[in-house]
Amino acid sequence: MTDIMWDSEIYEKAADAGTPGSGPAAPSLADPRQLRNALGNFATGVVVLTYESGGEYYGITVNSFTSVSLDPPLVLVSMQRTSRSLTYLLERPFAVNVLGDDQLDTALHFAGKPQSRPVAWVEDGAAPRIGGSPAYFQCTPWAGYDGGDHVLVLGRVVSHGQRDDSSPLLFYRGQWSALAQESDDPEGRRP
Repeated sequence: MTDIMWDSEIYEKAADAGTPGSGPAAPSLADPRQLRNALGNFATGVVVLTYESGGEYYGITVNSFTSVSLDPPLVLVSMQRTSRSLTYLLERPFAVNVLGDDQLDTALHFAGKPQSRPVAWVEDGAAPRIGGSPAYFQCTPWAGYDGGDHVLVLGRVVSHGQRDDSSPLLFYRGQWSALAQESDDPEGRRP
């Protein structure tokens, strides 16, 4: 693990360096729902983090996932501090399963809305993973960092795989979505 190279003091100094009156007034942050709605305008992919505990397989749906480093190979997920899964992800191997647009039932299942379709578990790595996912990353815990009401969990990728014949499941403005279909129009106009 490495030392933290960023702190709130650096951020505060950068914010104080801005010129007052140089742009439109920022909206108040007093209403967290307004901030959440604004952040919802950034479309994200959907992943399920899976792990084993006591011989049982568990998972949690998240949409805060990103690559961090290729050397060493690191990925990051952002987990609410209140998540029961957080402790497990900080102490044992886990898999990041990128979900396809045909896996909405899987996303819902691990978001706390159990579905009748069984999960297709694959047991070929350090942690159980979900079969049929467009991509997966087997990880070991690397570090956890304070992220306000979340904890930023870095995982070191120990193996990965992908399928190129599927499209991702997306989350946008509080709704599940898929990529737009490609147009046959040579000028790229949409109907």
